[in-house]
Amino acid sequence: MKLDSMTIANVLVAMQGRRVLVVGDVMLDQFVDGDVRRISPEAPVPVLTKTNSRQMPGGAANVASNLAYLGCRVRLIGITGKDKAAQTLLDETEKAPGLEFAPFVVEDRPTSVKTRFRAGGQQILRVDEEVREPLDSEKASQLIKMITGDIASADIVVLSDYAKGCLQPSVIAEVVKVAKTAGKMVIADPKLADFAAYADVDVLTPNLAELQNAAQSELSDIDDIARISTKLAKAHRIGAIMATLSARGVLLASASGDTTHIPAMARDVFDVSGAGDTVVATLTASIAAGVDFATAASIANLAASIVVEKSGTAVVSPGEIIARLATTMPPTDWAYWTAKCHEWRDAGVRVGFTNGCFDVLHPGHMFLLNDAAQRCDKLIVGLNSDASVQQLKGLTRPLQNAETRAKVLASLPHVAGVVIFDEDTPLDLITALQPDILVKGGDYKADEVVGADVVRARGGEVIITSTLGSHSSTNLASR
Repeated sequence: MKLDSMTIANVLVAMQGRRVLVVGDVMLDQFVDGDVRRISPEAPVPVLTKTNSRQMPGGAANVASNLAYLGCRVRLIGITGKDKAAQTLLDETEKAPGLEFAPFVVEDRPTSVKTRFRAGGQQILRVDEEVREPLDSEKASQLIKMITGDIASADIVVLSDYAKGCLQPSVIAEVVKVAKTAGKMVIADPKLADFAAYADVDVLTPNLAELQNAAQSELSDIDDIARISTKLAKAHRIGAIMATLSARGVLLASASGDTTHIPAMARDVFDVSGAGDTVVATLTASIAAGVDFATAASIANLAASIVVEKSGTAVVSPGEIIARLATTMPPTDWAYWTAKCHEWRDAGVRVGFTNGCFDVLHPGHMFLLNDAAQRCDKLIVGLNSDASVQQLKGLTRPLQNAETRAKVLASLPHVAGVVIFDEDTPLDLITALQPDILVKGGDYKADEVVGADVVRARGGEVIITSTLGSHSSTNLASR
């Protein structure tokens, strides 16, 4: 189907709070950046002068992080050692609001770590520290018990296989069996060459190399890829196979023979690290939101086009996804919305108001807007202009300009209108609009809210609503 910003926004709204169980090979991704200006005199290798380093969740942990930043409530299970890398990984996952990491600790097994050395944004070396052997039967049984105990409370299950020993065939088979008995859909990102190990999953998401390994043949033609994908899906009772084809986008093929090719949408490719994780996460969240596989695949493909323009194993936010398709600038002038509010009040419509910078819309913003909209008939959002945001947050902000932020907000189903204001506070705007309800999120007291006296003077109501975890645009930008 053809996507537009409002369709995307509706799906993203439906994702909020969906419960996802992610199981798989977790790892710590480290990035060491620097400059290369000479070749070593000791060997014909470049000398990297280190300028920066950072770390972030990788593998199944990156899938879980992406889901959390889309607004899902995530439970993550994966194997770690009892080492410094495990603690660092735990610390990093705690930065993602709504993500709960439950490590299956094996003391004599190191936590998987991938370290990428980069110069000019390009990888020059990757070092992997890992053990790939599967667990022994006793530990595998303990892991299965831990996973299956969490399936009942999930809306959907993700298996993120990186062939690091967590998802051996016996574990996969038992998890899928329990999930299907409980009526839960299962999305699996495979690494094993024999797709029989993933029998009965709803969607399998191999890349082209993994698909070729399973087919034991080279595949280049789209029709051949579609034919083989359908054949494998049918052979292993897989609902659909969504093959990620890098620059050629994704191809979705069902066991019944229906196929859809969705071309890639990336404008500039900077770093493909973790892009597959973003695809799996967005596909899963979209399916959990209730859309069909083809629509979910299209949204996942769009998310991938955004994440490959970033550095490292990055995440995408709802605001970035909507912005990629938002084209129509809504009316944002005061006179227009003042007249509208007057018209609505005369018709007995309760007008609500909230305000903010909404710089890269995230789940915390969406929670506030949804809560505010539930309390009124029409919600107007006051949006700080670019100059106002700079005044409040510094010269590096906003991350998205006012026009983009207004388009994103106007795409949301529960926002009736967006009004841009230049002042540090929305007092003059509130005075002009005269809303019936004023909603503010956070730890404010009602008497501290700008415009509270204006609203109360005409018999209106001031409401302080809770915030959703630690979501913030600053934290999102750093991730």
